[in-house]
This record gives sequence, C-alpha cells and structure tokens, in this order.
Amino acid sequence: GGEDEEDEEDGGVKLGLGDFVFYSVLMGRAAVYDFTTTLTCFLAITTGLILTLFCLALFRKALPALPCSIFLGIATYAFTRFAIVPYAKPLQQDMLFF
Repeated sequence: GGEDEEDEEDGGVKLGLGDFVFYSVLMGRAAVYDFTTTLTCFLAITTGLILTLFCLALFRKALPALPCSIFLGIATYAFTRFAIVPYAKPLQQDMLFF
C-alpha cells in the first residue's frame, strides 16, 4: 500500500530548490535593471522549462531543469539589456514607444 503510493509520487516532474534559486537570482538581476528585461527573462525561463519538459517526454529519462532555462535567460538578459533597451529608452522618453 504505502510504498506503491510513494512510487507513484516519485514519477512526477520535480524542480529542486536550487533551480528556483538560480531563476530568482536571474529575475532579480533583470528586475533591478528594467521592466522590459525582466519580462523577456521571464519568458525565456518559461520557454526553457517548456523545452526541458518536451525533451523529458521525448527522451523519457531524467534531465536537469536548469541548463536550458538559464542559458536562454542569460542570453535573453544580455541581448535585451545591451541591444534592445538602449534603443527603446529614447523612444520611451519621446513617447513613441510604450
């Protein structure tokens, strides 16, 4: 009885505390800089998690949740902060872009 129920619970998808810590640090760093950067990092991390779940279903073995999400999050953070925001800020100040 009890062991079978524990095995069924162990079969689900789980994220460790370390995953949430790294996601939170990245989101916190993005939030310090700009809302646009925060939003794009959130979308990148979510996309990375979905990609990891897709790979999990495809390969049917345990995969780390961190690499895809963090890679996409850091790449998006750098791209948004250094390529998008410097051009969007003047447009926001001139009220041409919200």
